[in-house]
Amino acid sequence: IENKGQIVDVYARPVPFVLFKAEAPGMNLYITEKGPTYVFVKHLKKEGHKQEKNPATSFQEPLKTEMAWFNVHLDGATIKRENIIKEVESQEHFNYFYGHCQQGIVEVHQYDKITIREVYPGIDWVFYNSRTGGMKYDFVVHPGADPSQINLVYDGKDPLQLLEDGSISMQTQLGRLTEEK
Repeated sequence: IENKGQIVDVYARPVPFVLFKAEAPGMNLYITEKGPTYVFVKHLKKEGHKQEKNPATSFQEPLKTEMAWFNVHLDGATIKRENIIKEVESQEHFNYFYGHCQQGIVEVHQYDKITIREVYPGIDWVFYNSRTGGMKYDFVVHPGADPSQINLVYDGKDPLQLLEDGSISMQTQLGRLTEEK
């Protein structure tokens, strides 16, 4: 889903450096101006809180949220909003009305595929939903471009594992993500 100003940080401040957000059970993916950020999320009921008996007010039940994340920076890349090509727009859209945008942010769409042109000279970065294996991304190296420019820097609290098949495993206390070879 495209960020048109509706995505905010934990202090309810807009985060314009986030370009898109994708959601999966227990995890969010943010595509930022520096690269992807994988955020693992777990919501727990606060300890000692009595279960609400009235379903009409149960949404007020206090929750505790735990998060863990990995950032993947494209070192030396240029990721610009104006270089994004959005493909296969959803028919439905979302409207947001928050304190920081009381007039609303309307007609926000999801896309099946986005291409960010020229993240490195002659190299595009393509994100798409594979329908069978989750969110995927590829680098398209055009003729004459140097693929050695692509430099992914993984940043997270937990160490990475390079698996025998060449995949990278990112394990956190809240989940595991594997980037295939």
